[in-house]
Amino acid sequence: MAKPKKFIQVGPSPDLMWIVVNFAQSWNIWAKALERSIRSGNITVSQLTTLQALYFANRPLSPTEISHVLPLETHSVSPLLDRLHKRKIVTRRRSKTDRRAVEVEMTPQGLDLLKELSAGIKGAMERVFYSLTPQERETLVKLTQKISNAAVDYLGASKEHLASNARMMSGLSNGGVILSQAKSKRTKRKKSY
Repeated sequence: MAKPKKFIQVGPSPDLMWIVVNFAQSWNIWAKALERSIRSGNITVSQLTTLQALYFANRPLSPTEISHVLPLETHSVSPLLDRLHKRKIVTRRRSKTDRRAVEVEMTPQGLDLLKELSAGIKGAMERVFYSLTPQERETLVKLTQKISNAAVDYLGASKEHLASNARMMSGLSNGGVILSQAKSKRTKRKKSY
């Protein structure tokens, strides 16, 4: 009878591996639920996230700023913006203050698409995240921020992208702006540029 093999630990400890696998599986399953909720808009999660970032920033964003809210490198944002621009969902223009820089802004068609998809997105988010108590949701936010900070430290990257995300998404606090009221508010805000 053969002796049982002794296992040599390779890589992280099993408890850390379980965290990583569980975190990745949770994210992937959530992304599939979100994809299902936006299928009618013929849009990807990255494109949706771009529109949401533009909406909540309430100002034009550079491709670099957009890359900070997406799991993409800056050079990968251009093809995504090309597809949105082709569908007339966003516009791109040269910055008035720096002719080398490009600014991206959501069009009225982009806002209409975001409004059209908002009920499905809200339903998916509520169904998934209301399975957690308010305290659990708060803990989840704190833990994911802590993981992000640690990963940024590990990469030796700037924490500016995290601060940029927080500034852009600050419209989400206290329920955010209701999309059904967005058009009139958007028009008023645009005049202040």
